[in-house]
This record gives sequence, structure tokens and C-alpha cells, in this order.
Amino acid sequence: MKRRANLIRMGALAAAAGLVLAACGGSSGGGGSSGGSNGTSSGSSSSNGTSSAGASDALLHPSDKSGGTLRALNDSDCDYWDPARTYYANCWDQQRWISRQLVTYSPQPGTPKLTGDLATAVPTSSDLKTWTYTLKDGITFADGTPITSKDIKYAVERVFATDVINGGPTYLIDYLDDPSAPYPGPYKDTDPNKLGLKSVETPDDKTITFHLNKPFADWNFVMALPGVTPVPKAKDTGANYTFKPVSSGPYQIEKYTPNKIITFVRNPHWDPKTDTVNKALPDRIEVTMGLDLDDVDNRLLANSADFYVGQTGVQISAQNKILGDPSLRKDRTTNDVTGFIRYLSVMTQVKPFDNVHCRNAVAYALDKTAQQLARGGPVGGGAVATTMLTPPLKYYKSFDLFPTAGSKGDVAKAKQELTACGQPNGFSTTLASRSNGKEVAQAEAVQASLAKIGVKVTINKSAPSQYFSSTIGIPANVHKNGIGLAMAAWGPDWPTPYAMLSSIVDGRKILPAGNSNYAELNDPAVNSGLDDGIATTDEAKAQRIWTDTDKAVVKSAAYIPLVYDKALNLFSDRTTNIYFTSAYGMADFAQFGVVK
Repeated sequence: MKRRANLIRMGALAAAAGLVLAACGGSSGGGGSSGGSNGTSSGSSSSNGTSSAGASDALLHPSDKSGGTLRALNDSDCDYWDPARTYYANCWDQQRWISRQLVTYSPQPGTPKLTGDLATAVPTSSDLKTWTYTLKDGITFADGTPITSKDIKYAVERVFATDVINGGPTYLIDYLDDPSAPYPGPYKDTDPNKLGLKSVETPDDKTITFHLNKPFADWNFVMALPGVTPVPKAKDTGANYTFKPVSSGPYQIEKYTPNKIITFVRNPHWDPKTDTVNKALPDRIEVTMGLDLDDVDNRLLANSADFYVGQTGVQISAQNKILGDPSLRKDRTTNDVTGFIRYLSVMTQVKPFDNVHCRNAVAYALDKTAQQLARGGPVGGGAVATTMLTPPLKYYKSFDLFPTAGSKGDVAKAKQELTACGQPNGFSTTLASRSNGKEVAQAEAVQASLAKIGVKVTINKSAPSQYFSSTIGIPANVHKNGIGLAMAAWGPDWPTPYAMLSSIVDGRKILPAGNSNYAELNDPAVNSGLDDGIATTDEAKAQRIWTDTDKAVVKSAAYIPLVYDKALNLFSDRTTNIYFTSAYGMADFAQFGVVK
């Protein structure tokens, strides 16, 4: 999943030096997951996908009180409200208000498990290729129309129409398509009912069976992604569906003004008897967008709003206030290791970074402590990163292929690599970042580090809502604009190593639009590692495969890990049922309520 930019005013960095010293006592979310076979351990490739990596088990302000308006704030809009196209973590979390999937995550702090949502149960598969789900009785769309297996099949088929429905993950295509006869999606489907994808069967309205083209242990997790949200064919408006998606969840969109506000009201046809996951406590939800994040923090501190949707943590000024007020920190904040990573993408198809030694020069030159400081120190930012797999994930193993003293960079080694790549005097390049905040601070820290080795960096800032979809998500734009470097952040689409790495490092997933492999890395060792890791049922073998794959990614220097993400998030004193879930790397929005 993509991580929203966590934005701060640049002047606030002056306060950061004191903050780092004060931050050492911060708590963090736990890691690890329990082992098991055939569906008990999400981190394991042998899993059928029923549990996930551990998380903090703290629950703030438990309550079943219903009613009232939940007031949320955000710096920018979702990339898309079409469930098949969105790829931001907080937007997946918000989708829980209006969409349901075959399975979903149980409503509990700590280690979330998969449970039936539209489906009656979480199935297992003896060959990891054939997966069958049975739908519950009484599930409907917001207009009262029954949801059938064909609505789910149609939703799956839409993902194949990548010329129209793009931006979201492509796992459905990867595992359901026939490479010898690629399915074009429903808009070009010659089947009279536009249901021509042969790998998905709907023998009746209650049953759907998926026939995968290769074994895939994590399939149940894919069935929890927004892209499996049912879509009624008669109301599909293609690329415009993002403006008025049909609800299958407890709420429906009442009003939507892009980049300004979206409001949700209760779905009158949602039946809580069919939904054991969503509390649906508020009567109304309002999300105000396009705000400066210092303003967001001030509103939260004043209790004039309830939470920040981006969930990437408060800004430096608010962080210092929280750290200086123990009761505020205890009663109204979460501070968890999110499972996300902040990293630098080095474009392998943009000169001179097509030469690995030029990429190595960047890896050695970077002062990662400056990156940590730019993020907000150990509490608000996280720990210096050396791997692309993150500590909360099973099979994470610590290593450092580009060690430098104190993680501050090694100018001498970097210059040796520049000489090896034929650029002894340095060169000029463009670094892309989102347009304000902590990511800008990170970009400027990269700029300062590379200046020490003679690499002149020009920072190209883009609006957050366009950054991943256009600036760096379209390879042709990257090439045309000479973008050699890009700030990025990522978290697992579900809590396993495959879900962390596949979308961003698989060379077979480089897309002309909606691309997430920003560096265009296409390394056979990485590609085969992904395939082998997801197909094995042997724990020791899986550990070896995932460590080797992680090392192959880092060795390429196409992706340079910077910071393991940690977020100090603030909530109003009237927000209830606050807990962190590793399913989304943030709080579980579906459980929120309000009192007072």
C-alpha cells in the first residue's frame, strides 16, 4: 500500500534536535506472529491467510455508544474512491465504511485474523489453486438489490481493464489470467453478460470459485482487498465510478466535492445481522480535506475534530506538546511501528542510474540519521532502515549491505562508486517528492547528502494526489522528465513478505500507468524469489528465500531503505474504540464511535 505523505512546515525542523533527545522513551507496537499450518500464520507462505503479524494490543476508550458525527480531517483526497483503483492505506481503511469483501479482518486490537465478511467463512485449499466461497444470506447493495456471486465476479473482471481501471493492485490479474489468451476486462468482453473470465466460476448466486494459474498461499488475503468489493454491472460508469461508487457497507456517500469534503450517512439497507465486523456507531461521518497539517494538529488538540485520516503522525510542534504532557500522550495517542518503510527509489532506466555503481554511490552517500530526523526522530519517525522487509513481518531478518559509520553515510566509498560508474566528478539529476512536509524535509536531506559527492540534485515537487498516479507512477513521465530519484513509502498490502515486496519489485509488474515498481527493477533473482517464497510450505525454506530476496532487492540499489515507519497519532477525547491494526498499518476506522 502507498503511504500518504506526512507533511510539516519546514521551519519546524529547528525544533527537531531537542525532540530526538526527548523521544527515547517511546513505546512501539509489537512484532512477530504465531506459527501454524494451513491458515494460522499470516507471515508464513504456507498460510491460507487467516492471521497476521502482531501489533500493539492497546485499546483506548472502548464503547458501544452509537450516534453522533465522526469528524475526520485530511491533507488531501483519496487517489480514488473506486475500490478497485485506490492504493493508499488510509483509503483502504476508509473503504470499510462503504464496501465489503468476501473476507475481512476481525475487529480486535493486536493480531488481526481474517474472518468471513460477505462470505460465510474463510476457506482453505488443498492445492493452493482452487478457492471456493459461499455468500451469506441477506447481503444487499444500498438500493436494496441483493448482492450475488456475479457482482463479485464482475468486480474482479473490472481490474483486468487496465486501460480504464488502473491505479490499484494487480494480484487478481497475476493469478487469474491466462497468459496465452489474456482477458481484456468487461468493457471489451465478447461474452453477452460481460462475465467471460473463465478462471472465475459462479455456478449459482451464492457460490464463487477461483481457479488460480499457480499456487498462492496468500489468496484469502487478496479476497480482503477493496478490489473484490461487489460492483453492480448496471451502475458501473468505468473511470467515473470513483465519483459515485455503490455501497455494500454500513454507510453510503452523501456528498463528495473532490479535494474538499466527503460525507457519509447510514446505508438503510445494510443489515448488521450479516456483518459481525463493522460497529457502524456514528450516524454520520465527515472528512474535510485539503488542510495544512499543522492546522489538523491544532484542531485535534482543541478537540474540534476527531482524527487525522492519513495516520502518519503529528507534526513536530504537536509532537513536542504531546511528549511534554504524559496524560495527553496516554489517553489520546497511539504510537506504533506501522510496518511501512520510507525509501528512495533509484530509477534504473534513467541515466546514469542504469549503471549499478551510480546507484551504489547514492546508497553509500546517504546520511540515514538525517532521514530519521526529517521524519520526526525515534518517536514520530522511526528507526534507521537497512532492509526492505520491515520488523513487524515474519521472515524479517536484519542485515546491512551498505554499512556506514553511525548510518551517516560514507563519502569516500560513494566517490569510489562514482568513479566505477564513469562519473568521478558527479552529475546532475532530478529528485521527485510530494509537495510539502516531512517528505520535502527528507528530499532536502537527500540533496544535502549527495552534494557532498558532487551530485547536484534538483527537487521536483508534486501534489500528493497526483504524485504516485502520474509523476512517478507513469514510467514515460519519469523518463521524459529525467527523474532519477524519487521519495517513496510502502507498506504490505497484507501482513506477509510477498505482499510487502511484490508490487514494488516484481519486474513483471512494470505498468505503463498505475505503476508501483517505480525504479523499474527487473532482476531475475528477485522475480524468482517472489515466486518461490509464495509457493513453499516449508518454514525454514521460506525464511531463506525471503531473506535472499530481500538482499537481492537491496543489493540492486534500485531501492534504498531509509526509515522503518513509526507514527504518533492523536485523537479527540470523544473518539472511542481506538486501536492499531497491522492490517492497514494504522487505527481501524470501522470501529470508531463518538461520545459527548
